[in-house]
Amino acid sequence: MNARKALDDPTAEEAIEWMVLLRSGEATPDDYQRLSAWRVRPGNAQAWERIQGMLQRSFAPVLEVDARAQGQAQAVERIVSRPAPAGRRKVLRSTLALAIAGIGTGILVNRFHPLLAWRSDLHTATGERQRVDLPDGSSLVLNARTAVDIDYRPGLRRIRLQQVELIATVAADPARPFVVETEHGQARALGTRFLVRHEAQRSLALVLEHSIRVDTAAGEDVLQAGQAVFYNARAIERAAGDMSSRAAWVDGMLVVDDQPLADVVEALRPYRAGYVRVSPAASQLRVLGAFPLDDTDNLLRSLAQTMPISVRHVGPLVLIDMK
Repeated sequence: MNARKALDDPTAEEAIEWMVLLRSGEATPDDYQRLSAWRVRPGNAQAWERIQGMLQRSFAPVLEVDARAQGQAQAVERIVSRPAPAGRRKVLRSTLALAIAGIGTGILVNRFHPLLAWRSDLHTATGERQRVDLPDGSSLVLNARTAVDIDYRPGLRRIRLQQVELIATVAADPARPFVVETEHGQARALGTRFLVRHEAQRSLALVLEHSIRVDTAAGEDVLQAGQAVFYNARAIERAAGDMSSRAAWVDGMLVVDDQPLADVVEALRPYRAGYVRVSPAASQLRVLGAFPLDDTDNLLRSLAQTMPISVRHVGPLVLIDMK
């Protein structure tokens, strides 16, 4: 029996109810006796083992993190299993639904508490923006769920952007170049203020003031204020049009000018604890507008009201598709 059929099985429903009761801390000795009697009935033990196996596979990535940062598995347990009594079964079933969709509990919990951040010098949580003053007089503004490492040495100031996005305002120091590095290449300040965004397959550099130089294995490019490039080890590609609105997140806004819905979803993910999945067809729709990032529920409602899409909530999972 596959995972989806396991959840549709009435016996599996009963197994989930028992698991929620045991995890609630409210089970009595009589409850344990009734569970023992339930498990010996035909098919019940198998259903119990199937659901237990699904949960164990879903928790595996979190246990790996717990080996490096003790206590995180317990935090996951609290998130998944300890909401208000009326919501416990709903949260547990949502966790199983995420496992069916290929989204493990590790990813679910990572939406609440970024796992990579635990190993980074500076980081922000989901929905959090932060300004950081550096010892040389430079400063960084970190977007939500951003993680960076700082490497200051006599001949170099390096900011390693591990995930999401930052804006750097750079204090002049000719003896120590200032670079923001991602896995795709690096952007070196030739002036004062620029944005770098780390994406899965590429990075974006946008000059807000003065100029920068982008270096990758594919070559280099010098950019002036208002110019932007997407880059990785294979190519450096100039972005068309004015990209300055990409920095609006500093003021808590998402400004979209004829961009695909996939880009909008990517921008709101750092502000949402749950997981958002958009279908391939819906992801290509074009979007125009300005939306507050600090209220993603309202943002999603606005999109559903103005576009031919459906927005469906399944526990912490949001599914966006064509109507």
